[in-house]
Amino acid sequence: MQLFFRSFLNTNLVDQQLRQERAFSRLAIFLFILVMMIIATYLTLYFHEIDLFLDFSFIGLFTGVIVSLAILTTFRVALYSLLAWLFNLEALQQHHTFHWLLNNVVLCSIILPVSIVGFYGPTIIQSVFLQAGFWVIITFYVIRILRIAYISSTDFRVPLAYNFLYICALEILPLLVIATVISRQFVG
Repeated sequence: MQLFFRSFLNTNLVDQQLRQERAFSRLAIFLFILVMMIIATYLTLYFHEIDLFLDFSFIGLFTGVIVSLAILTTFRVALYSLLAWLFNLEALQQHHTFHWLLNNVVLCSIILPVSIVGFYGPTIIQSVFLQAGFWVIITFYVIRILRIAYISSTDFRVPLAYNFLYICALEILPLLVIATVISRQFVG
């Protein structure tokens, strides 16, 4: 686990982790479930904080968010696997999956205390923590995109144009669709 966290700062350790695939695979499932639960908890608190989906109880909204995240993640992994198979980039897909999980685990180690303070903390600072958590998530999302683009262009020699298409089609477009769906909650 310590090697896993050190891989966030030292990308050379990623190859070592991927070579120890069996150990990583056992850890990955647990970490994936943990990441989904922490992110869903935070998003549920955040949505209630900004007065979205108030018709739902915490448990109802949490269930909806976690199911939505699971479906979105499954769809993205399937799409990435298909593209990796089509363009013979399975090694890049392994790196992408590892970095996705690594980035989200480090993010969750920050978001978990934010969620706790946002729920149990003094009323005065709950909103501040939940708003700060939103910007932390955005920052980590940008870090992950740039990191994957850098790795794919340097280690796997993927042309810049393809990286640009990847960022627009598979990273930015889904966020815009989700933001549009959520923003329609305000309109009607």
